[in-house]
Amino acid sequence: MNLKQYLKEELPKISLGLIIMFFISNILTLYAARIGNAFLLYPSNLYEPLNWYRLLSYPLYVGGGLSWLHNSLVIFLTGYIIESRIQKKDLFVLILLSSIIGGLSFVIFNQGDYHNAPIASPTMISWGYWSMCVIVGLKYWRTLNIFEKIIVILCFASILSLGNDNFGFFIGQLCVIVGIAIFGVIRIKNHKNNLKEKHCLELAVWRNGYLSPLKRNGDKRHHAGECSR
Repeated sequence: MNLKQYLKEELPKISLGLIIMFFISNILTLYAARIGNAFLLYPSNLYEPLNWYRLLSYPLYVGGGLSWLHNSLVIFLTGYIIESRIQKKDLFVLILLSSIIGGLSFVIFNQGDYHNAPIASPTMISWGYWSMCVIVGLKYWRTLNIFEKIIVILCFASILSLGNDNFGFFIGQLCVIVGIAIFGVIRIKNHKNNLKEKHCLELAVWRNGYLSPLKRNGDKRHHAGECSR
């Protein structure tokens, strides 16, 4: 498969949908101040349950075209590696967890901020994608194509951009990276175990004559060895 075919066939549709959503919300928040203010997450919101929805809304305040372009590039490129190797529900959990972990860390560590400056950026979700891309990339490194390996290498290099003048924002980035990395390791391991159980079940059914033999004898012997462990 050449690069053109790969980019077309492996298009990360969920990630692309997220990028489009950010584009629309970026326009809305730029030209409708009331909507933008409703998205912002302030440190003081920690003690206001009615405003906890902002833990999910603040990424929708993108902050302009350059911010949208930067975050879209990260999400789109890493999406090629992630979407084809994790379950859809895990990708949605990744997005929500990144927003919540990053936002909650921000408000907790900025309780002493006299100006009560808000957070408004999809950056935490981008770092969540970054973290999952690294975990998935390391796990499946041998099966990655050249394009995907370049993306993973660029992800490692981009760690140098980690940092922020706002201490709460910086801690939020770190918490997202660590939290999503742990989530990724657990889900990849569980996914592998689920596949093994499925293969064992298929083998058991085949042995009892209810399923046609597997087409590849090598697969059959391999799964039989796994199931006997």
